[in-house]
Amino acid sequence: MIKGSKVNRKMKSTKNTKMILIFLGVSFLFWILIKLSKPYIDTVPINVEYFNLPKDKMLQEEPIKSIDVTLKTFGFDLIKYHFFKRKVTIDLQAIKRKENNVYFQLSQNLLSQLSTQLISDVEVLAIKPDTLFYIVGMSTTKHVKIVPDIEIKYQSGYNLFGNLKIEPNEVLISGPEILIDSILQVVSQKKIVTDVNSSFKINIPLLTLDESSKVNYEVQEVTVSGVVEKFTEAKFTLPFNIENLPDGYEINTFPNKVEIVFQVGLSDYNKIDINDFKISCDYQRSEKDGLNYLIPKVVLKPSFVSEIKIIPNQIEYLIKE
Repeated sequence: MIKGSKVNRKMKSTKNTKMILIFLGVSFLFWILIKLSKPYIDTVPINVEYFNLPKDKMLQEEPIKSIDVTLKTFGFDLIKYHFFKRKVTIDLQAIKRKENNVYFQLSQNLLSQLSTQLISDVEVLAIKPDTLFYIVGMSTTKHVKIVPDIEIKYQSGYNLFGNLKIEPNEVLISGPEILIDSILQVVSQKKIVTDVNSSFKINIPLLTLDESSKVNYEVQEVTVSGVVEKFTEAKFTLPFNIENLPDGYEINTFPNKVEIVFQVGLSDYNKIDINDFKISCDYQRSEKDGLNYLIPKVVLKPSFVSEIKIIPNQIEYLIKE
């Protein structure tokens, strides 16, 4: 009997505790509702977008993307602004010039503009910063050279026949004047091609500025192509000229001929002629550089040969006055 009485008291105590907690919870909820139904003043961050620049003008740099707005509104609305960041647009038609390409707009003049974009029962009291600055210039265009960043490794015995073909070799770019003036060329992404033994055609994307820069490119990629041919080695032995030898001097060289070794495509092999090559040594250059030997250089060669080596690459000499 005593045991049952204790159980009843314990159940009654637990029930009372639950009722007290429910009462406190409901009281707290009503207290929150009362508090949030009152007006408050607070500062919240708001994202910004810009529009309606004067004709033929363009933002040269990205303006600030967020402003701090002091609002007076009910607590319920302030919670929304803190948890869900809002976005407003600012009209740039009335901006004023400060100096050169720097323009400004007083934030105080934007209060009514922002109020119409926010929810009702919200009063905009202040905006920070108190002045918004813009770098404004003309929108311009120009053609710049495309430079493909490509590395080609040919299979042994193969090489490029002629020159690489780049299409297009220029690109029309447009955008903010301050950026367009600074762009002298457009480079492609890095491309490495290995073990090449046949003609090729490769599309390579261009490296472009971020969209936020407002720079537009007429094309987004460049095509690089080339004719690849099997090459063979050929060689000639021929005399060389001495340039810039002072009057009244005679020179004896050792040797008096050099051998040139070069690569030539099989289709052009029968075209090569020893008379299409010219080797020369500049005596004055050796004297100026303090050398006691001459350096032979190729001054004339057919366009279809490559990788020319001269043997020997130093010429001994004796001078007689």
